[in-house]
Amino acid sequence: MNLADLIQHHARRRPAYPAIVARDRTWSYADLDAAVDTAALRLLERGVKCGDIVGIALGDTPEHLAFLFGIARAGAVILPMDKRWTEAEKQRVAVHFGAKLTLIDAGDAAIEGVACEAVEVPLKVGSAKPPESPKGEGLGFVLSLSSGTTGRPKGPLITHTNMYHRFLIYYITLTFTEHDRFACASPLYFSGSRGFSLCALYAGSTVVLLPPPVSAAKLIDEVNDYGCTTAFIVPTIVRRIIDASTAEGFCYPKLRVLISTGAALFPEDRELAMKRITPNIINFYGSAEGSGISALTSAHPPEKSRSAGAIVWGTEVRVVDEDFDDLPRGEIGRICYRSGGSAREFYRDPEASALAFKDGWYLPGDLGYVDADGFVYITGREKDMIIRGGVNVYPNEIESVLLGHEQVAEAAVVGAPSVELGEEVIAFVTTRQPIEADVLRTLCAKQLAPYKVPKTICVLPEMPRTNVGKIDKQRLRNSLK
Repeated sequence: MNLADLIQHHARRRPAYPAIVARDRTWSYADLDAAVDTAALRLLERGVKCGDIVGIALGDTPEHLAFLFGIARAGAVILPMDKRWTEAEKQRVAVHFGAKLTLIDAGDAAIEGVACEAVEVPLKVGSAKPPESPKGEGLGFVLSLSSGTTGRPKGPLITHTNMYHRFLIYYITLTFTEHDRFACASPLYFSGSRGFSLCALYAGSTVVLLPPPVSAAKLIDEVNDYGCTTAFIVPTIVRRIIDASTAEGFCYPKLRVLISTGAALFPEDRELAMKRITPNIINFYGSAEGSGISALTSAHPPEKSRSAGAIVWGTEVRVVDEDFDDLPRGEIGRICYRSGGSAREFYRDPEASALAFKDGWYLPGDLGYVDADGFVYITGREKDMIIRGGVNVYPNEIESVLLGHEQVAEAAVVGAPSVELGEEVIAFVTTRQPIEADVLRTLCAKQLAPYKVPKTICVLPEMPRTNVGKIDKQRLRNSLK
């Protein structure tokens, strides 16, 4: 199969229907199909062949989406690259994965030592058609980077068939339909933004591009003004929208479903979001490598609010020990899972593949358990787990308690080296209003065992973040040295 072919189908079926709405332009499906053809032809003219890697370091524009499908139509493999990276970061990733060509926005600096193609906005669309799209069970679609630009980059190869299975999860579990107007409020470089937007276009619905930078108040207005029915908003922005929601009632009264993924949406935030933003929220847990694992919906009972949700359609989940033997329900161990959307290895990296993939199962590095009802609970990351005096301490539990205070906006807990105990518990928070650290330590002491109470709570003006917007715990650990 080739995922780009369905764009041609939609262009024949309803050519005038809006495919992409940006803040300054609207493309119909006929426009999108012509742009995808133009993109594919430009790649072929530059010598790109089936199976070649093509980097894409473009802004969040309709052209970006057109070239994603254009790369697919040419039979090449997408290598996502963040436009905001430095030249050295882009060069490192392009060279590591052997990119035949890298797409950059017209006006951006070329990457030294890397073949680049400048893409103008708006794209000058031609009328010529490329050859028939390559197809095949193992045809590569995207190298969905999982570690940004730090250390050795890892890219699981997702095939067209893998991606189609991911779309099925989005249709069945996340309820995407052809009738939606999907608001994408994060950069298209993000795995979730890219995957959900491609899924919406594959279904024949409308993608509304509302990328940052934009204030929470402005985003509230835009989602409503564009008549969006579904939206993907990362937890950090969900919390900002909660704080900006001062009017009575829901700030998104017409939104059918809000999808949040990429980090934990803690129960306290979820409850406030269902009161202030929309009652219909899905917190989706998954990874770039393995696709979706579980989803927590508004229909799930309150007692499951601290879980990551029920196992999604088409996915098998196991909890195993260090020997890869299954553990009983309710016992904490290493999460592993597989589905038709899961990658099988990291591209050109057998060493990393051996650690993360085993007999068709993907191990995301998360610790947790599955309860008797099939709900998944995440207790922490293998590398984040703190061993204090020989006792396992899971940061998520402490972070959840800290976020229970109405003035705490974000929380992150890490371990610091300790001569006496091996590791000590240290917490970092950002707050909505000034608050003393001792108040938060008292809160923790009331709800946690003494060995889980942070020795120190540091109040920061803002959290350090990775290139995909998650709290950077490694930088927090380094700040303690």
